[in-house]
Amino acid sequence: MDDSCAVCADALEWVAYGPCGHREVCSTCVVRLRFVLEDSLCCICKTDCPSVFVTKAMGDYTKVILDFSVLPTEANEGNVGEYWYHEDTKAYFDDADHYKMIRAMCRLSCSVCDKAEDQVGQAAQAKRRSRFKSIDQLKGHLFHQHRLYMCNLCLEGRKVFICEQKLYTRAQLAQHTKTGDSEVDGSEIERSGFAGHPVCEFCKYPLYGDNELYTHMSREHYSCHICQSSILGSMIISGTMMI
Repeated sequence: MDDSCAVCADALEWVAYGPCGHREVCSTCVVRLRFVLEDSLCCICKTDCPSVFVTKAMGDYTKVILDFSVLPTEANEGNVGEYWYHEDTKAYFDDADHYKMIRAMCRLSCSVCDKAEDQVGQAAQAKRRSRFKSIDQLKGHLFHQHRLYMCNLCLEGRKVFICEQKLYTRAQLAQHTKTGDSEVDGSEIERSGFAGHPVCEFCKYPLYGDNELYTHMSREHYSCHICQSSILGSMIISGTMMI
């Protein structure tokens, strides 16, 4: 087993795996897939994993559970025997601190306020995180308390935890949408080629990415049937399309 995550390539400090036993993906990536994308398939073999076990990655000494039936059944959120259970992702943890960290990442919370965690008590922190019942409520808090905005296109298309979504001032958001190179977006390497959200030239409607733009154009605007027929015919003649 490699010492880096097969998905994000970060150092493999905590690993999450299902009954298939593949321990190549970090707990953050597995939880993100299960919580944000609602994808319970193993990243390696695509086996459906009704539950996963999260433990410290220690190479050949990583704790291995071969029979998942030994885990508590019908568990509720929190401590269950010697483990901690995260109900939203059906994940069992053998470390309380890591369980609390992952649970916090899955909550609707203000990342600006969370940075003040060292200055407030844990009870106050938990109370603050639990008060947001919806994305709209969180967005309202960000605007009224911090004058910051989330990019609605990124909220829809960027499949990450809410706490990983970037926050912008009004000017930064406009620059992010148009050219993608605001201060918040980071360096050219960090942007990974992002150059702003594409805009439909017909209705001037911005979309998350090129795939979304193509889908929008296909559904909302007409295309030339002659050009489509010509392209289809050339594909058949060249043998690039099976008929």
